[in-house]
Amino acid sequence: MTTIVARNSVLDRVPGYAELHAASAFSFLDGAALPEDLAARAAELGLPAVALCDRDGVYGAPRFYKAAKAAGLRALVGAELTLQDTASPRLTVLAVNRDGYRNLCRLITAGAAGKAKGEAAVTWDQIGARAGGLHALTREERQLEHVREIFGGNFHVEIQRHRLRDEERLNRRLMELGLPMLATNGARYARITDRPVYGALCCLRLKTTLDQAGKLLEPNRERHIKSAQEMARIFADRTDLLEESVRLAERIQFTLDELGYGFPDYPLPVGETPASFLRKLTWEKASGGRFRPLDEKTKAQLEKELGVIEKLGLAGYFLVLWDIIEFCHREKILVQG
Repeated sequence: MTTIVARNSVLDRVPGYAELHAASAFSFLDGAALPEDLAARAAELGLPAVALCDRDGVYGAPRFYKAAKAAGLRALVGAELTLQDTASPRLTVLAVNRDGYRNLCRLITAGAAGKAKGEAAVTWDQIGARAGGLHALTREERQLEHVREIFGGNFHVEIQRHRLRDEERLNRRLMELGLPMLATNGARYARITDRPVYGALCCLRLKTTLDQAGKLLEPNRERHIKSAQEMARIFADRTDLLEESVRLAERIQFTLDELGYGFPDYPLPVGETPASFLRKLTWEKASGGRFRPLDEKTKAQLEKELGVIEKLGLAGYFLVLWDIIEFCHREKILVQG
């Protein structure tokens, strides 16, 4: 006798999912998880990447990056920018490359300049001047005209599902626009059990009590980091939106790995690298009388030091320093180096 087992087609093949819109406790009173807790939970659930998008700042990004790297999770950088004089209060942007991170930091600085703490805000003109290297995420119909004009093809409409009737009506309207879309959960805490803490923080922000807050607070526990399996059940009709989140995460080049100091490019002769040119200069000077005699012990020491410099990628620094000292010698300027 053959037994036929019905299977849920959604669970036959769970699509990938990357959470591209999460906030930590660094979104003051609007997030209830430490960056380390978000990273740990996302890694535990097997997510490939998470974007930390705190409100008007990247303060939590270094801690999130460190924890994510240790857990094998890719940590992306973004922020929720508060918009000035608009009915659509925030725009989420992700840093795609180093230029984008630079522009994001400058936007955050511009938004805070001359304003009281907690009142940072940017204008659309400021965003337009610093949009390079940034990718926008929006759920607001009223933002779409500005977002399309400023970001061109570098934006997605966010579709979130928190089991709210009004939200689903908005989703249906957004889906009818034919614009690039992806799914996010807009996570505000790491685990479902963190919801009470988030509610208490929101009450502090809103200057009310838990008893009096009523509809000011979200009615359910849906803003935690969710697994791909959980999101696949919620988006059973549109799993392509989950897969699009992974595709965008893979296209984003920037992580805090790229923030090491970059030395100025030294103009090199054709066919030379910084390390090879430094090596050539070193042996020319050493053989030309710097060391008398140039014995085997000295050669071994120079070779050792050149090897360390090359391994650490510091040849460019030494070439720039050598160029400065050579200039001072030519101009008879006292110099030590």
